[in-house]
Parts: sequence; structure tokens; C-alpha cells
Amino acid sequence: MKRTVRFLTVAFVVTAVSNGLSWDGSTPLIIDHTCTDLSQIPDAWIDSVQANMRMYYVHTSHGGQLTDGLESLESDDYNYAVAIGNETLPLEHQALCVYDKIGDPKDYWWGDEWKNGPQITRQVLTNNPTINVATFCWCSQMCYQTEAYVSAYFDSIAMLENEFPNVTFVYMTGNAQNSQERGYNRYLRNEQMRQYCKDNNKVLFDFADLDAWWFNEDTDEWEQGMLTWEGHSFPVAHQKWEGDDCGHAGWACCRQKAKAVWWMMARLVGWKGSVFVDEQRNTAPRIFYVSENYPNPFDLSTSINYNLPSECSVEVAIYNIQGQLVWGLVRTEQAAGMQTLVWNGRDDSGERVGSGPYFLRLVAGVHTVTRKLYVMR
Repeated sequence: MKRTVRFLTVAFVVTAVSNGLSWDGSTPLIIDHTCTDLSQIPDAWIDSVQANMRMYYVHTSHGGQLTDGLESLESDDYNYAVAIGNETLPLEHQALCVYDKIGDPKDYWWGDEWKNGPQITRQVLTNNPTINVATFCWCSQMCYQTEAYVSAYFDSIAMLENEFPNVTFVYMTGNAQNSQERGYNRYLRNEQMRQYCKDNNKVLFDFADLDAWWFNEDTDEWEQGMLTWEGHSFPVAHQKWEGDDCGHAGWACCRQKAKAVWWMMARLVGWKGSVFVDEQRNTAPRIFYVSENYPNPFDLSTSINYNLPSECSVEVAIYNIQGQLVWGLVRTEQAAGMQTLVWNGRDDSGERVGSGPYFLRLVAGVHTVTRKLYVMR
């Protein structure tokens, strides 16, 4: 059920997060940094993943973060057993079995003429009919490729989806390790990927989001890496993930992504998600975080997601670059859980504001967060 509370030009929308509903293809399923707490997943669902899920995984060097991370988790807790085969599908019954192939786009979705490809994926899925999940992990392609290139990827995967209706094709964003112009291009292509998945009810493994967010146990909050290039702010890999232990990242980063893989597979096999688990326990997720607004820059409206660990008073105000109050203060009691705030770019008199930067200040209980919003008209 959705409940909306409106205050002039700002709406607070209480929604179930993507991991709160059993995914049946009627809504998008977004796997990001909020999908990394394995304690939320009952053991029975992990067992079900190992018994029922088989994955075809093609990846460049960065994609080794997932496979190495999965094996690292297994070394700590055999409950998360995996069997990863080098261009072969393992047949272990009590492990998540992965057909692992190191390659590039031509090995998964691109051919000399993409409309006639990709033959390798067709062959693997035909010869291994128990595979029910397939995905490709990018290297740095999103940093320099075009909108048309990503659209061709969508078209190619759509053909495969029609040919193999029993396989869930998982989409991925590109890693968030580049900065400046290449980093901004990556951000745009990743946003294209996210929007396509949202518009077409796809499964998205948000690799870049998992790169950008790090949980600070000292403050009990998520922190997001951000950069600004020529007036454009965009997420970047958090400095806490730096390293070259595996797949151009540190072990902690690889393990975070591996946890998200388990979360995704549990959702695909039928687990309804932590929101329902928390409701049954009469508790709420303990983490407070606030996302960046999307889209940014924007014209008509923009939205920000945030999670409240408990019921509290929430206040919102929007200021211009001179520090003048553009939109009057909102005070409301909000329930624990995921919330979405939407601003339609108007001031408290209902007039559209001009182009330029604005600052949103959100106060939730003891937490205060500021986000920079760009209006472009």
C-alpha cells in the first residue's frame, strides 16, 4: 500500500523498497548497497538458492570482485557455499553454482553484427538448460561509450530474453572508479541503465552504487563517495574501498558486492525481503541514510530516498545559493523505513524556480543532511 502526505510543493511518499516485495517481473528489482545485510535472509532461503539457482556469469577483470568476494564469504561461513566453474557449470547440490567466463562484450551480447549475436551466450544457455540467471559485468566501457551503444545492449538482451524466457537476465551498472570527464560519462550511462531497468521492470545489480557507498560503523551511517567535475556532481568509488586485492578493489569491497549477490539470488528464488522480515519481528532497519537526488540536474522534479531507523520528526527546507529560504519548512512525523521525497522545483508561492544550484536540508531526529540540487531549464 502507498501512502502520500503532501505539503505544498514537496511530497513524502512512503513506499516499500524494491527489496520489500517478492519479485515477479511486474516491478523493477534494484540490488544496491541497501541489499548487503545477510543476517536478514533466513537460512532456508540460502538453502533454496543453492538448490535451485544456476548462474551464467561473463565478466571483465572488474567482475572478479563478485567471484572472489563469493569465495571469501564462503571461507568465513560455509553456509554460503559456492561452486564456480571455469567455463563449465558445476553440479554441486549444496552450493550456488556459477558458470564463470572471463571475457568482454563480444563474449556475451555483442557480435560483428549485434543483431546476429551473441552466439556464445546462446550456446551456453542451450547446452546448460538448468541455468536460470545470466549477467555480464562491465570493465570501463561505461566511461567512454555512447547512449547508442548502451541502447544496442538493451536491444541485444531483449532478443535473448525472448529466446530464453526461463532465464532472468540481470543488468549491471559500470564500476565507479573513474573521475573527471570519464567518470561523468560513466555516471550518465549508468543512469541510462538504471532508468531502463526501472521503466521495463528489469533486475539491476547496481555495481556502481555498491562502489560508492561505505557503512561507517562508528557513526552507524552510510557514506557516499562523491566528485564534482565542471559543475556536475556524481557518485564515485568510496575511498574506503581502495585496494587491488581482487578485481581492482580491496577485499571489503568485493565482500560487500558478494553479499548483494546472495541477496539478489534469494529475491529471485522467492524470498520476499527484509521489510517483511522486519515487520514480522516488529522491528525496523537500524540504518539511517540519505541518497543523492535523481535526476540531477533536473527540470520538472527530482526525488531523494532515505531510510529512517525509527519513527521520528522530519523537517525539510530548500535554500538558494544566497542562503535564502526558497521553500518553507516542513515538519511531520515519519514512520521507520524507506521514504521518498519529491520536489517539483517550485517555491512556496507555487512559482517555478530559476536554473542554478539549490540546497536541501533534511533533519530527521538527531540526523542532519544537506544535498545540492541543480535545476536546469
